Amino acid sequence: MTAEHVYQIYIRAEIEDVWHALTDPDSTRQYFHATHWTTPPVAGEAFQTHLPDGTVAVDGMVEEVDPPHRLVHTWRAVYDEELGAEPASRVSWILTRAGEGLTHLRLVHDRLESSPLTEENVRDGWVWILDSLKSLLETGSPLPRATLMSEDEPAST
Repeated sequence: MTAEHVYQIYIRAEIEDVWHALTDPDSTRQYFHATHWTTPPVAGEAFQTHLPDGTVAVDGMVEEVDPPHRLVHTWRAVYDEELGAEPASRVSWILTRAGEGLTHLRLVHDRLESSPLTEENVRDGWVWILDSLKSLLETGSPLPRATLMSEDEPAST
């Protein structure tokens, strides 16, 4: 099992705009499976994200907040009972200005050694989140809901 997942993406947006999209509830509702922060992230404080019906999706502790460069928090997905029973892992969002109007976002999800279900669940899940965030910031619209097809199924035209 991999103990950490690392994702990197370049987004054609100013670093402050990427930071805002990561921490603003109205923004996260658009690209993060309709979830949102209930309070702004504050170092040393607990946090929750909620689904549209008010159900808690994720909870954890904010470890570090350094706007607009770094947000680190623990992660426990409680929308699923089995995932919620695992120990918390950690997510680090590292933003770097990569040029005029360009931001490099590096996401590291680690401390997964004791959380195999979470490790499996987030492996591909972060790709969707980051791609939808990129789409939102670059085009004004998040990705539409994807419908996965089997490899044998022809693409519709």
